[in-house]
Amino acid sequence: MNGMASLRGICYKRILFITAITLVGTFIYAIGVNLFLVPHHFLSGGLTGIAMILYYLMDLPIGISNLVLNIPLLFLALRYMGKFYTVVTIWGTVALSIFIDLTAFMATWNVVKDPLVAAVSGGVIIGLSLGILYRYNSNTGGLDVVGAVCKKYFNLEIGYVVFALNFFIIAASAFIFTLEPAICTLISMYIGANVSGRIVIGFAQRKAAFIVSDRPLEIQDSILRNIHHGTTILYGQGGFSGQEKKIVFAIVDLVQITRLRRHIEAIDPHAFLFIMNTTDVIGRGFTSPLNHTNLGTSRYTMDENGKLMPTHAWELEMEIERKTARK
Repeated sequence: MNGMASLRGICYKRILFITAITLVGTFIYAIGVNLFLVPHHFLSGGLTGIAMILYYLMDLPIGISNLVLNIPLLFLALRYMGKFYTVVTIWGTVALSIFIDLTAFMATWNVVKDPLVAAVSGGVIIGLSLGILYRYNSNTGGLDVVGAVCKKYFNLEIGYVVFALNFFIIAASAFIFTLEPAICTLISMYIGANVSGRIVIGFAQRKAAFIVSDRPLEIQDSILRNIHHGTTILYGQGGFSGQEKKIVFAIVDLVQITRLRRHIEAIDPHAFLFIMNTTDVIGRGFTSPLNHTNLGTSRYTMDENGKLMPTHAWELEMEIERKTARK
């Protein structure tokens, strides 16, 4: 019984958290729409963009139109994404529609006179709101549902899927209105897609380094002791020589790349190194320097100053590697 009560408590906390995130995200989205886009007759993405077209043509409230247009997609959400996602979608759609109409007075402020600046500002604000929503499994309905289905079944990023679908809305607006607002809308959507994608995958830029060397143990030791990040040895085979190869794999921060290169060159000037971008790295020894309080290894000990020192057996193993590499 206690376990069931604890599980219910976790579910309630998750529901409350998503509810709060949805309110925050949709409110920011509504501000971006009314403060930066509406004064210049730009569009936002998805069905909200279509609702804005109806507003410009027939003066229909954007929020109410958005709510009505989203009704068919709620069935799509229920069919492919399940009941919980559908409930979140309904909540996000309703919250966004209400906030857009409640903040409609902001459109009269016209705080940004320059259309290009307004497009950039609107893209950043809307991208921020969507990134917050996507990161915590919420959404604003509309084409977000289509994007979520594509992410679930085809592993495509939601922001870029929605941006591709929005292109058709932009093309329609170019015919209905003029080309300039359509181009500014495209700029705004592109910025929004990039900002939302960056928030979803994380801002912390890290580098994945792969090092092929005849002295992998020394390189591994140097990364651990000098850069303070963990490493992993991968096993491969040279395509030409057919010899077994040890590949050192490590995740380091962007600012540590120069130090990494310097340490590798000092050990093996002929080492092969290639580096890839990576984000959202999770795990001890990768996201932060290793904690040596509980070593749990026979390779290292701590001296009186708390410095990590190799054991005699590990030093001997690296010395054997050095002699082998010289031959």
